[in-house]
This record gives sequence, structure tokens and C-alpha cells, in this order.
Amino acid sequence: MEIKPVTSRAAVAIAIVMFIAAIALSGCGSPAPRPDNAMVRAKTAVDQATTADSQQYAAVDLNNAESKLQTANEAESKGHYKRARYLAEEAQVDAELALAKTQAVKAEEAAKQVQQGNQALQNQVNQPNNPPPH
Repeated sequence: MEIKPVTSRAAVAIAIVMFIAAIALSGCGSPAPRPDNAMVRAKTAVDQATTADSQQYAAVDLNNAESKLQTANEAESKGHYKRARYLAEEAQVDAELALAKTQAVKAEEAAKQVQQGNQALQNQVNQPNNPPPH
């Protein structure tokens, strides 16, 4: 069996195919960018929910956010940036939900206090200042 020399046309075709394959494979192997912004947003949202006393009003949602943020930090430290970003975004949503629930409960409590104050004022207005003389 005789080995034939590669013609210049075949060599160019092989080189082009290898070049295209190298470009395609280089895109697949590149790591995801670091999730720094997502991590900061998630941490900020958790901090805001914590400051607003969400542990008292929406503990489950806040705990979910804290747990996901911790898992996101662990994933980031292992270089699993795509997973870290996904978990950080979930943590942010959970923290924002906890904050919204907390704000809703606090607004409801404030509305009840206003209503009770209005009722007390109404009762005072309805009481006669001086009973009529007999």
C-alpha cells in the first residue's frame, strides 16, 4: 500500500476543518464568568430582609434565601460559577419575597393601629362633654 502525498487543496481543506473545530470547542470549554454581581445583589437583599425583621414575619423565605446564598458561596469557591449565579439569583428572589411579606404585615399592623386610633377618637366625639341639665 502506497501513501500518497497530500495535495495542497486537501491540506487547506483539512486545516480549515481543524480550525473550525478548534473554534467550536474553545467556546464550549470556557468557564462561565464569575457571579460577582449576582452574589452582591443576593447578599444585599438578604441583609435588607434581615434588617426589616423578616425573621419574625417571613422566617421560611428568609431562611431559604440565606441557605441558597451560602450554597452559592460554596459553589463559587469551587469554581462552579453558573450554579453559583443561579443560586444567588434564587436567594435574591427569596429575600425580596421575605421583605415584601414583612412590609405587608407591618403595613397591615399600622393600618389596624390607625383604625383603632380613629375609633377611639370617634368614641370621644360621641360622648357628651356635659350631660344636659334635668
